[in-house]
Amino acid sequence: MTIPDFFGKYSLEKSINKIFHDYGYGVSALNLIESIGALSEKFGFKSFLIGGFPRDVLIYILRSNAETAEYYKFSKVFNDYSGFLDLDVAVEGGSAKLVSSVKNDKNLKSLLHSLNIHERFGTALAEFYVSGKPLKIDFASLRTEIYIKSGMLPKVDISSATLEKDILRRDFTVNTVAFSINGSNFLEIKSYSSGIEDILNKKIKILHDLSFIDDPTRIFRAVRFEKRLDFRIDRGTLKFLKNALAQKVIDNVSGKRITAELYILFKEKNPEIYFERLHKLSVLSSINPSLRFLKKNKIIIKKINRYFSETKNFKILNEIFKNVKEGKRLFYLAGIFYGLNGIELKEVSERLKLGNTVEEFLKKLLFSDRDKIDNLKNSYKGDNAVGLYKNLNKIDGKSLLFYLFENEDEKNADLIFRKIVVRYLEKSVLEKPFLNGGDIKAMGICEGPVCGRILNEIKSLKTAGKLKNKTDEIKYVESRYLKNIKKN
Repeated sequence: MTIPDFFGKYSLEKSINKIFHDYGYGVSALNLIESIGALSEKFGFKSFLIGGFPRDVLIYILRSNAETAEYYKFSKVFNDYSGFLDLDVAVEGGSAKLVSSVKNDKNLKSLLHSLNIHERFGTALAEFYVSGKPLKIDFASLRTEIYIKSGMLPKVDISSATLEKDILRRDFTVNTVAFSINGSNFLEIKSYSSGIEDILNKKIKILHDLSFIDDPTRIFRAVRFEKRLDFRIDRGTLKFLKNALAQKVIDNVSGKRITAELYILFKEKNPEIYFERLHKLSVLSSINPSLRFLKKNKIIIKKINRYFSETKNFKILNEIFKNVKEGKRLFYLAGIFYGLNGIELKEVSERLKLGNTVEEFLKKLLFSDRDKIDNLKNSYKGDNAVGLYKNLNKIDGKSLLFYLFENEDEKNADLIFRKIVVRYLEKSVLEKPFLNGGDIKAMGICEGPVCGRILNEIKSLKTAGKLKNKTDEIKYVESRYLKNIKKN
């Protein structure tokens, strides 16, 4: 198709500079791309920006253009679009040779921070420092691929690949648009499929009928791009997707590859809309028949996302988790698996190759600690708050936090109990006792278990507001324990 005028070189350059500016790189980033392109041409290579970045640039233009902005604006589920800076440079003539030239160029060498070359795959990951910030660029040789068996990694041939052949092996048409970066035709658009047309029509479309059979993980990526971009999976593509699922192609994919796709979705702004779509398309049940994403799962995922995003909760999260990012991912897993029984959880965990450590964490969160919380809630009659805090102190803070993300019971007793748990987490996690084990031993109490019990008591009383300061804590220990020691 004819390339629309609003995708002209001036518009591309202006939009790319604006995107780089929003990421904090300024014009220096485009200058870097231009320098790499000039080097490519100097040594007889043809190099192209391809994949996600050209796609996002074209969408950015459509959402900024007065004539097209209304049609390309996001639906209500999206708050904004920050884009995903994903720079891939495809090289005709061998990426390793171009990367070596970049490495030895006196001007580019000063910007190059690190370089990892994978000769076997014909790829290299370079990290440049632009305006004081890291900018990663993936270099890859143009290639053709042959899938011997569904779900397995393909055989790669880079010996005679051209841009047109390389494009035909990619996942979706919207990811096939390329920008030349060579000096003589810098930012010239290259399109050998319906990529531009499908971007204009907001469609996610595969390039050939066996695409999902060859690589079933494209099913997850189809949903990812559909929801991330606010596009729709093309009708024909949807038919091939469902046919592939009916042939049980997900069974051909290793658990680790499936888990990697799920973890990518956890990073999205509104992960619940992705899993809702995977559920409706029966992708989740293709992983395991017990796996569903129902209203209760959606509520939990939304609450987790909101809680981890709010600045006021950072202190609590940093106290509860050694690694907050990893903690959020584990909570998302628990939210997806919420509603499974113990046997089903074990089956799903084994299918996804999550490992014993993760499985045990999920069992504790969803079952053993959850039962303890229920017992405390059902036995609490609204009195003896200190006693309740002592018992809450025996339960892992992660489990207590996850309990708060579950669907709230409208009963008044449940709401009161939830408020107590919130207060407990805020007070006990953030307001540590003034005394420590050493202080208590220095007062003449030397037994380790006794010291631990005293600290828990102080913590509970402090949470209940009974002990205000260090003097109160010392008086409590003296009156409760030192007198008994002196009597003995």
